[in-house]
Amino acid sequence: MTQMPIVRQILSDPDAGLLPYLSQQLQTHRFSHFKAQFGFHVDEYCTQVISNDDLVEIQTTLLLTLNFSIVVDNQTPSDEVTLHALEFQELLDAQIILWSQENSQLLEPISEIKGTLSQLSEIPYHGGYLPGFEIRSQLRLTYSAGAVQPLQADDERPKALYSPGSRTPVSGQYELINPDGESTGLEVTSTEGHPFPPTRERDQSYKLVDATKHKA
Repeated sequence: MTQMPIVRQILSDPDAGLLPYLSQQLQTHRFSHFKAQFGFHVDEYCTQVISNDDLVEIQTTLLLTLNFSIVVDNQTPSDEVTLHALEFQELLDAQIILWSQENSQLLEPISEIKGTLSQLSEIPYHGGYLPGFEIRSQLRLTYSAGAVQPLQADDERPKALYSPGSRTPVSGQYELINPDGESTGLEVTSTEGHPFPPTRERDQSYKLVDATKHKA
């Protein structure tokens, strides 16, 4: 079974994702006196490479914005409905921070949420317009997007094989290699620009083992 990508696990996994979690929270008793809907978008992202001797880890940070629409009673005084919206914001922030502390996919819990609260106005809500507020909450999610093996050091990379008669790229000692890739134990000295000598058997080749060091 194909594993769900990390970013989908964090945002949309039915059991642990942020978006399903918020949808569930809005249906609970603590939010029962609020009428709200929400969406999201990503403002920016940053990918960093963290290297060590064994692995290269890819870390991603998303700057995520949650867009909430909260409907209020138009008969309620404006100061009271503003307080109502602020109560919603406080409850919401607490639940988001709690989610981040319990989510094992994040490298660190959310430490800051920045937001804006619109003026009371007619806002889009379930296909129509009702009096309410638009709340935007901005937060950062940092997670490991995966790890890969680091590139081998130059002296560990497979070395090129050269056919007899081809031009020598670098002066030095060259090992004679059998067709199966095994060494014959024989070496020759070849000078840069000169052709490699004929081999004793067919399909043998040469591999550099020690380049000539030139004095400055």
